[in-house]
Amino acid sequence: MARIVHFLYTYLFYLNARLSLASNESISSTMSIDVLPDGCQNLLQSFANETARFTLCVVTNARPITVCEKCVNEFNQVFKRYEEIQKLHNNDSEVDCRAVLTNIDRLQVVYASYNYVLDMWEKASCKLCLNGTVFNDKTRGVMIRGDNLDKCISKHINDTKLSNTSLCADCKQYYVNLTNYYNKHKNDNTFCMDVVDLINNTQSDWSLKWKCHESNYDSEWVLLVISFIVLLMPVLFYFINWLISQERSNVLLSQNRWHQRFTNNAASTSGYVVIS
Repeated sequence: MARIVHFLYTYLFYLNARLSLASNESISSTMSIDVLPDGCQNLLQSFANETARFTLCVVTNARPITVCEKCVNEFNQVFKRYEEIQKLHNNDSEVDCRAVLTNIDRLQVVYASYNYVLDMWEKASCKLCLNGTVFNDKTRGVMIRGDNLDKCISKHINDTKLSNTSLCADCKQYYVNLTNYYNKHKNDNTFCMDVVDLINNTQSDWSLKWKCHESNYDSEWVLLVISFIVLLMPVLFYFINWLISQERSNVLLSQNRWHQRFTNNAASTSGYVVIS
């Protein structure tokens, strides 16, 4: 995590430096002018500052992930500044600020920085959770249930009067309400990474940290029955083969006795002479 933060801060320093110098370098080489008009320069610096603030917000809200909730204003400011750059043209100057800031620079720092912000926002799927700058109804439903569970756990941990009671029993209803609500709506492609991370951390803490996981006895019984059947099949196979072999032996023994009796009867009657 420290290496990631160091990398992003290095990127922020590089970004500010490049955004401050890119316009002057590109203009001097392509349009042969010394400085940007005040409107272009101020907007470029403002865009650099807003992009840096968004990156800092994303890093500081990376664990647990609360990017969509905490960084929506910073994202909107970056979007606003970029839109202003796209619409900007100084009628009192021969310089087209939009073209200078976004097109002439070979590195396209402004464009690349804006795409970085958009890509981060899209990866967090923040549009799925937000209605403007606030959570939508389904996301708010998850957050309310998550807060109720957190309050129950915190109350149980901090209140000495509850030290002898079971956290799992006290807070189970809040945990079940949260997970059931999430499972009901998750297939609607409704939730952003703020919600997904909240659910993952809650389920992990419930099972591993608080040791409240309940075994699914139905699934275990099914698994036991299947295992028993698989283990019993070889025994049944050999038992059935043994029964079949015994039956065949009895048939052969009966046939041999019948043949021997017939042979003896034939031999005993061969000494008589029939007189007509």
